Amino acid sequence: MRKSVYSFIVMALSALPGAMASQAQLFEELSAKMSRWQASEPSDEELSEFEQYKRQQLSEFADYVEEHFDEYDAFRDNVIQQWGDITVSDQAAFVTYSDDLSSRMVVDFEANELVVSVRHAADEPVSQAQLLALYKEFIAKDRAVIDVFNPDTLAIDQSETKKREIDNAARAKALIAAKKQIDSQFEQQQRYIERQTDEAIIDGEDTKLAEAKQQEQQKKLELLKQKRLKKLLETASNTEKKEPTVVSEIAIKLPKQAEFSKHRAERYASQVNSQAKRFDIEPSLIFAVMHTESHFNPMAKSHIPAFGLMQIVPTSAGVDVNRMLYNRDEPMSAPYLYVTDNNIEAGTAYLNILDKRYLSKIQNPLSRKYCMIAAYNTGAGNVARVFNADDSRSITKAAKVINSLSPDNVLAALEKGLPYDETKHYLDKVLTREKLYITTEEGVALTL
Repeated sequence: MRKSVYSFIVMALSALPGAMASQAQLFEELSAKMSRWQASEPSDEELSEFEQYKRQQLSEFADYVEEHFDEYDAFRDNVIQQWGDITVSDQAAFVTYSDDLSSRMVVDFEANELVVSVRHAADEPVSQAQLLALYKEFIAKDRAVIDVFNPDTLAIDQSETKKREIDNAARAKALIAAKKQIDSQFEQQQRYIERQTDEAIIDGEDTKLAEAKQQEQQKKLELLKQKRLKKLLETASNTEKKEPTVVSEIAIKLPKQAEFSKHRAERYASQVNSQAKRFDIEPSLIFAVMHTESHFNPMAKSHIPAFGLMQIVPTSAGVDVNRMLYNRDEPMSAPYLYVTDNNIEAGTAYLNILDKRYLSKIQNPLSRKYCMIAAYNTGAGNVARVFNADDSRSITKAAKVINSLSPDNVLAALEKGLPYDETKHYLDKVLTREKLYITTEEGVALTL
């Protein structure tokens, strides 16, 4: 990818802070460092410098997002023309294509299925042996993702080969689906902007200034959405009638969902237990967030974009964690966040920041936990709006209402009042999946 894409997030992996320190030393120093960071009030000069820094980072991030979607849309449109669908990677699926786009592999973590496909002329036969050979090529190339499960246990020989036709009717359906996808990605970006505003206000920035910047970012986001929709319309207008082609594919069922979850989670048990103790977060919650964010795919990438197992946004949670742990006012890089240890540390540290700083005025631990899960997805401000009659984003004001309610009523209010359906579903998914994971003295086990 071009250098400019990473200009704002480049960080040398070799320069990890405390790399030579022992684990014990890091743990001993952490509590004091966190206490100082949580209690400290920045000077006007420090705050001004940080506001300027954040403004610059947000501007660069906006440029990065636009470039990211330019590249993404171009690739998606090519996939629509070639395949008649919009199958690309996201948090729930890993998709990889051959260089010439003639074949692909899809690992769908929610559908619990792996599909290998090849595109070819209608009169060209494709055997199961050819698909099996493609499968072996793909898993050899993408071990970081494929090793999340054991590919040697998959019963590919028991799977049936299926065919489907690619024609303009299929492409038309794909274009409609692409429009819905743009709407969904716009909502993701909108939630990110709102979360940035909440964090700026909590960090001490003037509320009116932060909200004015939010409106400015919102306008840019609206313009980007219109630009993307216009380009999609051009793609639809330029779609020419083509001779139908055929896709042959073989679908391989992955192990049962519970078994699959156990296998994937066990790979990260050591890191999760270590960071859970370090940051005083329940291991079961870390696993549930990881499960919901990425389905334990270490190379997951969303369209915010966020990266890795716990879907860290470099300029949001990435900056907060760098400030708290390493006294660095800078984002984290994508390569850094694709390293599992780094990602689990950052995600767990951010849960700690939500719990111990942003939501600290919520007294009941269970009520605070419900709010923390929702805030991980949508920001503290949208959580506050559920409880503030005037639609204020002030979590301090909302905490007074939350503290007057039982945890059950707090959960019910969140499930009913959160502004985005995705966040309501997110809260339910995390709480449901958390029940899969229990903490024992020996570590984390799964109740399946």
